[in-house]
Amino acid sequence: MKIIWMLVNCNTEQEATKIGKLILRARLASCFDMVPRLAAYYFWPPRKNRIEKTKGCILILETMPPYVKRIEMLVKNIHSDALPFTGSIGLNDVNPAYIRWMKKELTK
Repeated sequence: MKIIWMLVNCNTEQEATKIGKLILRARLASCFDMVPRLAAYYFWPPRKNRIEKTKGCILILETMPPYVKRIEMLVKNIHSDALPFTGSIGLNDVNPAYIRWMKKELTK
């Protein structure tokens, strides 16, 4: 089975920790990392031509395809943004022993 990195932009380290722990406790991910963001620029509100700037961090969740939709729903329900960013990246050539461990940690 393929390993997925789910990415979630979070406004604070505390928000990323809260979301990451909730998903970990639900056994929808086997691990999470947090990477600080120096800055993120975006238009907000939509179509108003106003550029906003924020910091925060990127939450990286290690999971598998069957759990992606459930993670997206959880993030949408607890994230502080009205429109949180979530996305995924498929990983190749992951150590087979790691994949076996990961499968045992995730719920079905």
